[in-house]
Amino acid sequence: MRKLATKILASALVIALLAPLKLIAQPVATPVDAAQALNIKVSGASAFVFQGTSKDNVWNPDDGSNTVVYVFDLRLKKSFENNGKVVVRFKGGRGHGLSQTVRTYANVNAVSDSTFNGELELAKVTELYYQQSCLNDKLTVSFGKLDFTSYFTGNRYSKDKNTQFITSIFSGDKIIEAPPERVALNLRYALCDKFDLSYAYSATRTEHVDADGLNAVQLTYKPSKKSNYKAYLWENNGGSYSCKNINKQSGNYGFGISADHEVNKIVGVFGRFSCKDSSVTTLNKAGDREIKPTLSWDLGLQVEGSAWSRKSDATGFAIGQMYGSSEFRNFDANYKNGAETEFELYYRIGVNRHLGITPAIQYFINPRGGNAPLSTNVFIAGIRTRFDF
Repeated sequence: MRKLATKILASALVIALLAPLKLIAQPVATPVDAAQALNIKVSGASAFVFQGTSKDNVWNPDDGSNTVVYVFDLRLKKSFENNGKVVVRFKGGRGHGLSQTVRTYANVNAVSDSTFNGELELAKVTELYYQQSCLNDKLTVSFGKLDFTSYFTGNRYSKDKNTQFITSIFSGDKIIEAPPERVALNLRYALCDKFDLSYAYSATRTEHVDADGLNAVQLTYKPSKKSNYKAYLWENNGGSYSCKNINKQSGNYGFGISADHEVNKIVGVFGRFSCKDSSVTTLNKAGDREIKPTLSWDLGLQVEGSAWSRKSDATGFAIGQMYGSSEFRNFDANYKNGAETEFELYYRIGVNRHLGITPAIQYFINPRGGNAPLSTNVFIAGIRTRFDF
């Protein structure tokens, strides 16, 4: 009996010692293998942006500055047989850009908007939502943590700050008081082949879903597969204060139009107009009144490189203006409500399927409508490198 027990114990010990060796000898599953096994589509991208200017408009116009910003983006998508899908998106990065030395209404580097105030580089979840199509794909419902601009105010030729225009006015509507990625609901219904009607609600505070959120309605006309005309209305009941009484909280509202039109397979044009109630203002994190534009417009075009036998290349040019609130002078007699004018020209070089390099130049006339610390126009040159998978 003792010999039998000894044999059993010895056998168990041998198995325990050899089991790890057996595991080591086999291929180790990677996260990519696991994602493929679960039929999860994984995609990602990263961008590095270098920008420099010979004149600042904060301290000394004779001094220049330059900065480097980088961001990364990882997206996971799982589709289901019932026309539903789950999307999880992570973003991170680092860098303030030139915002410390160049003050403008339109951010000179829209990429830096998602870099956590330049301090952190750990990824955070920016989108986490479920999307369901029903009624023969006429109705699409999305709910969870959403990026509002992914569904509203979009423009085919001026929406991607990583591959198209880098000035914020040319990468989306900066007048609408859209909160960052928050708990939200989006409904889109196809009225017919050429018209869509959308509704969206987005919470304006991280932990609350209430009447203070952003509500928006958008009508989209699609004369062709690659042309869109949009008109939208919105109302945000939180975060604004009356210009006449800073202690009185007030909602805000506005409307906008956005159009992108494919002239032919090479040339596309776009335009955008947006405005909101100028009788209200907002407070920054320090509790001070912020000067923010209340009206903007922009126009531009994009030309595909196939016109000169470079089908992976593209170039774009845009001009726009942003106006400050005409009511803000109630707070400051020295405030000017003039227009800031922006120009941008870029050329995107498609090195290969996964790498693109985009030099760009930007010019700002009368920054912040004349309210910049130093009254000087600003010229910026930069280069952006993006790689994806």
